[in-house]
Amino acid sequence: MFTDVILMAKKIIKNEKKAEGVVGGSLRDGGIITCKAKVIDIEAGARAVVLNEDQAKAEGIYLGNRVRLKSEGKESIAIVDVSDHMVKPGEILMFADSAKQMNVKNGDNVNIWFAHRPSSIDYIKKKMDGKPLNESEIKTIISELMDNKLSEVELACFITSVYVRGLSPEETVSLTNAICNSGETLDLGKKPVVDKHCSGGVAGNRTTMLLVPIIAAAGLYIPKTSSRAITSAAGTADTMEVLAPVNFDIDEMRETVLKTHGCMVWGGGVSLAPADDKLIRIRYPLSLDPREALIASILAKKKSVGAEYVVIDIPTGRGSKHEDTVAAQGLAQEFLEIGAKLGMKIEVLITDGSDPIGNGIGPGLECRDVLWALSGDPRGPADLIDKSCQLAGVLLELCGKVDKGKGYSAAKLLLENGKAYKKMLEIIDAQGGNPKVKIDDLPIGQYKYEVKADKDGRISHADNKILSKIARAAGAPKSPGAGVYLHAEKGDKVKKGDVLFEIISDTEGKLDFAIKSLESLEPIELQKVIIGKIGGNNQV
Repeated sequence: MFTDVILMAKKIIKNEKKAEGVVGGSLRDGGIITCKAKVIDIEAGARAVVLNEDQAKAEGIYLGNRVRLKSEGKESIAIVDVSDHMVKPGEILMFADSAKQMNVKNGDNVNIWFAHRPSSIDYIKKKMDGKPLNESEIKTIISELMDNKLSEVELACFITSVYVRGLSPEETVSLTNAICNSGETLDLGKKPVVDKHCSGGVAGNRTTMLLVPIIAAAGLYIPKTSSRAITSAAGTADTMEVLAPVNFDIDEMRETVLKTHGCMVWGGGVSLAPADDKLIRIRYPLSLDPREALIASILAKKKSVGAEYVVIDIPTGRGSKHEDTVAAQGLAQEFLEIGAKLGMKIEVLITDGSDPIGNGIGPGLECRDVLWALSGDPRGPADLIDKSCQLAGVLLELCGKVDKGKGYSAAKLLLENGKAYKKMLEIIDAQGGNPKVKIDDLPIGQYKYEVKADKDGRISHADNKILSKIARAAGAPKSPGAGVYLHAEKGDKVKKGDVLFEIISDTEGKLDFAIKSLESLEPIELQKVIIGKIGGNNQV
């Protein structure tokens, strides 16, 4: 199968090289033509434009060739498609996303001239042949990616070759550095700078929102960038946004961290390692996560904020992203090896990711868990507190803030004495939120449905993915108050009629949709007997 993929990718690149070799026509000879833009209200994602087939041939331009576009001072590279009926001679069809980036509207003049084939294509083919790439070649691939010189097909070939052929440690380091250098970097001028990453896949796992204020309260600097939800019910950025804005540029981020020692901002709002976001968009449709590309992706983000000490959480177990513990241990070892080559001190924790952390699943509900935990409210989830203190404790020990073996207790003390909560309110204030936020005022949906046990027993499994699906069906993360709230967890004994979880929504329609989803989803297992399907009297 992998051989077939490589052969297909080689054929695509060979055809593009063949098209590159066709000569003749004014554009080929260095000329420029001007066409009227015809913008179609469709986002194509790919850098594609459509030229009239006869005109393109006359100019020596063929399917798969590249052209450089310029309009009102803005430039871009595009891949040519041709048609004899979609556009007339003298027109260029542009898709909505490309036109928006260049600020081109219907009827605008667009200057077009020939663009040579990127040298990266030869390097991509080299990797497909199983040959190692040197630092310069990898740097060129990422540079031409950022200059929009590579098509999505060519980038997919690169990701596929990495997935099939793998990367050596030296190649992984080069890829990490190239991704890091693709955008801005954050220089606080302060030390020590620490960071944290979780490979994800665990519902409600908002440890970052406890760890950051704990670490900042200890006097360390932690400029934390986080993601939004893709398939989950909430990302850290979605949850933090309930309390304060998260979309900042790098200067605003620096100002916040220097003032409070920490921040929690959306990674997509700052130009840190932007090449990674482009590669992720290519990897996502086929769920291609080459191990080395994943490591480079994560460590490039950490290096871009100047992190010297990093703790990485790899949840494992049934239903998690890394179900195989042995494979997770191999990944952990590679993180340590590559981190050392990059000058970072890294520690990896392989944690239990077989069921949710905390009780809330969805931005508002997860935010409530976080504030309960920080404020000392007894409703603060014990598992969320414990895991957050473990991770924070590792960072405190790693950078020498406390002696080995005392990190957990030091982190727990900062939580219990209220310093972490005070620091959280400072961060909220610095990011433009309300530092006097009241937990009871958080946005929690008003429409609720209780899912109950239909028999006595002990819970053996709560499925992360299915509970997240139910929360999304209820409206999360777009509706901050929607989601799922767990009343029981793995290991708990329950009696018939006990509430296992609530589905919460901002609208009756979405609540009904989420309830209906229970007919085909099985979120909870009780003593190896699957329950969770809808039945009479609100029971499962």
